[in-house]
Amino acid sequence: MKLIIAVIRPSIIDKIVAGLEEIEDFPGVTVSDVQGFGRPGDGGFSLAADPMRAGKQLMIAANDDLAPLIVAELCRTAHTGRRGDGIILTLPIDSGFHL
Repeated sequence: MKLIIAVIRPSIIDKIVAGLEEIEDFPGVTVSDVQGFGRPGDGGFSLAADPMRAGKQLMIAANDDLAPLIVAELCRTAHTGRRGDGIILTLPIDSGFHL
């Protein structure tokens, strides 16, 4: 199993969720409000008083065979071509339990 973590622009969350819902056997998603910042666009330091930017974090636990389809859909729907579109991470899951 894989844990897919994506941090994306909050303005496109509805588009992303709609795309994910189209995936057959999609396992579900947890969405959280987050704040953070990445590298500055020019490679220098930001002089902004508050460099933190709002984002949405998606967490998806998926079978190994479904994970590449989910990542591809996230890339397709989250990519705007502008700097700061976000990041997608894929991590192995050793075990998980339903409560």
